[in-house]
Amino acid sequence: MTHKPDDTVVRRGRRTFLAGAAGLVALPFLESLVRPSRTKAWAPAPGMPQRLVIFFNGHGLIMEEFVPRAGFTQGPILQPVADAGLMGKSLVVTGVNSKVLSGHDGAPSILTCQPVGMGQHFTHGTAASVEHVIARHMQDGGVPRRFDLAIEERSLDLGASSLSNEFPRMFWSGNDEAISSIIHPHAALDIAFPASSSAPGEPTVDPRLVRRRSVLDGALAQFGRLRGRVSADDRARLDRHADHLRAIEQSLQDVEVPAGPMCDRPSFGAPGTHARAAEILVDTLALAMACGRADVGTFRAFDLPESALGHISHPDLAQTFAGEGYHGAWHRASDMRIDYARRAFTAINAWHGQLFARLLTRLDEIDEGGSTALDNTMVVWLSDFGHGGGHSADNLPVVFAGNAGGATLGRHVNYAANPAGNYGDENQPGNHNLAVSMMNAFGITGDRFGDYANNRQPVQPGPLTL
Repeated sequence: MTHKPDDTVVRRGRRTFLAGAAGLVALPFLESLVRPSRTKAWAPAPGMPQRLVIFFNGHGLIMEEFVPRAGFTQGPILQPVADAGLMGKSLVVTGVNSKVLSGHDGAPSILTCQPVGMGQHFTHGTAASVEHVIARHMQDGGVPRRFDLAIEERSLDLGASSLSNEFPRMFWSGNDEAISSIIHPHAALDIAFPASSSAPGEPTVDPRLVRRRSVLDGALAQFGRLRGRVSADDRARLDRHADHLRAIEQSLQDVEVPAGPMCDRPSFGAPGTHARAAEILVDTLALAMACGRADVGTFRAFDLPESALGHISHPDLAQTFAGEGYHGAWHRASDMRIDYARRAFTAINAWHGQLFARLLTRLDEIDEGGSTALDNTMVVWLSDFGHGGGHSADNLPVVFAGNAGGATLGRHVNYAANPAGNYGDENQPGNHNLAVSMMNAFGITGDRFGDYANNRQPVQPGPLTL
């Protein structure tokens, strides 16, 4: 489903999220929820991750093709990582349950670990998600520096908005503040590595100005259009967000752009296909993170129609999608458990694996003096379901790669009796534990994140036992 910002205003009336801000706007840091312990200025200790990247695909995976076999040999979904020689820098985790709420309605809670809010049509996150809390911590509670990219159906449509409003929405800067992703490769490239329009010898175009034009000005213009259509309370809310945007603009004036040939603007050419657009976005994300453009980055692979999956040559693809979009086709593979559909979605998930392997490879190619950018980055792959049967949020697939906060890599940690099953045991660890593990890796002490009372399953404090 594609939902443009103005459509959302029409459907949800007075309420709207900050679609134009690309996720840079945050509500006040919720210390009572996070229990952080921060120094005056965050700096990674030796061995601590320097940056965080989250790779997300929706609707889960065909889990029996994801779960490692005996001897840590890989099925087709993680085989691209093995082919890249990077399973030794990866930790596969299975048997983690999303404790708050299952199904599509629960997806916004997976990284907030908080009960969702009920909108007119869709649920929403009610607090900042864990990667955003980490991003704020890395700026000592200030404006987070993040870079959010995604591949979706409109990624080749240059007439469409460069910001995604696709579902599921996993990343939140605060209550009902969804973080959008940049979906056009050229827009992502212009923000991270702006082209120079100056004469020889003149300064290059300041990336802060590019970001302001593509993100901040659009958001402020949207606010101006909305102010006359909402209540006094919501006008005050929009004014508060405008103040946040102005704070972001001020913070961008202080960004130092690294120098050196590695951080010069790369040349990728026109994408042509969704597969190539996804590769360019992944390459841009890896290079931008290594060049210090952001502290936290995300890449989302949204639902794509069959017409955008032409790069996946599989004999069962057409039959699987016949008369259905991605969501309906996925039901054929999950709860209906039709063999040909499961084979087709294994191929689709293997493409997700290829993109993840590409992200890891690009980071691992960058030398950072005795280690690589991957060695200094925590990369996390996760989804909103396991393989989606019954829309269960049990047995989520998780991969840590690069710097896993001190955990031993090159192995599989499983908490479930049947990690490929639709449902897990309620005593399995949860998304809260995953979030605490991630925070601890970045120097945020404490054993809790989110709500521990209003959940569908019990959850215990503490990180994952890795």
